[in-house]
Amino acid sequence: MPKRINFKLSDDEKFNALWALLNPEFNEEGNWTVSYGISAVYDEYALCVNYESGEMNRVYYSKNDEKDMVELGEIVKCYIVDVTENEKATLDTLRVLNGDTYELVSEVLEQAESNADKVSEFSTKIEELEQSVATLTTERDNANSQATEYSNSLTQANETITSLQEENASLTEYKN
Repeated sequence: MPKRINFKLSDDEKFNALWALLNPEFNEEGNWTVSYGISAVYDEYALCVNYESGEMNRVYYSKNDEKDMVELGEIVKCYIVDVTENEKATLDTLRVLNGDTYELVSEVLEQAESNADKVSEFSTKIEELEQSVATLTTERDNANSQATEYSNSLTQANETITSLQEENASLTEYKN
């Protein structure tokens, strides 16, 4: 019995199969209507433009080499971003920090914004507390000065009392 040889779908055949599945009206009956253009085909998805909506989409697909066919999967809206080299480096850094995916970068950025807001709020509170501390320090120093003055006045008053008591005792003795 001769062995059966299976050929895998070539990249060109994948492209053509995806084109046909995405553009079912590309025939005489459908007035040769093209719904999707394919920019690039990758191992798991094709990057396509939806001409009706003007949106870019990732069109996930699976291929069956035994049946020489491609099946469409989920179609996900995506964005092609015009960035400079520095902006791309920043995005790559965010992706690496986020576990090699862009999926949760927005959450990380939202957390960063939230943390920045909290830092600003705490900085304001710290400034307020530092002003309160400065005010309380000034009030304490003033109170200490007054306490020193009162202590000095008390000492003088006690000395005066002692002096007057001695004078009184002396006068009482003289009188007797």
